[in-house]
Amino acid sequence: MANYFYTDANGKQQGPASEQQIENLVANGNITPTTPMRVEDVTRFGAPASGDARHILPRLFPDQQSQESSSGPFDIDFTRFITNTWISALWVFTIVVAFLGCGIALLFAVNNEVPILILIAPIAAALFLLFMRMSFELTIVMFRIETHLRTIRDKYENK
Repeated sequence: MANYFYTDANGKQQGPASEQQIENLVANGNITPTTPMRVEDVTRFGAPASGDARHILPRLFPDQQSQESSSGPFDIDFTRFITNTWISALWVFTIVVAFLGCGIALLFAVNNEVPILILIAPIAAALFLLFMRMSFELTIVMFRIETHLRTIRDKYENK
């Protein structure tokens, strides 16, 4: 079961809403393809997906989907961003790399009798994870700014 959250015309976040409620809002014109949305799937583990309405529920906006999918993997205009989709997987990969690196450093420290490395390795892994998490969050914030600016632009261009 998914919970949908969207931004209304006044810029306020609304939700949670069911998929049926979202379909009704799309039919009434309250949600456009560029409306910022996020979805939380309560049956899965992981970060909520966020982006434009056309990316969260592409079946409700078939015209935009066909235009974007026509560019395929050779989208040289960057009309569709993959960062929001892949950032969670990159975070998991970063965690694995940090733990492996810390473990290897600890094994090296024990085998070669380097006691200072036993202290430095976990601290370095924690700092690495902290830096990477902040980098990923900054990246997501930049993409959300772009989404909101596009929504504002579309709102004033369509008047």
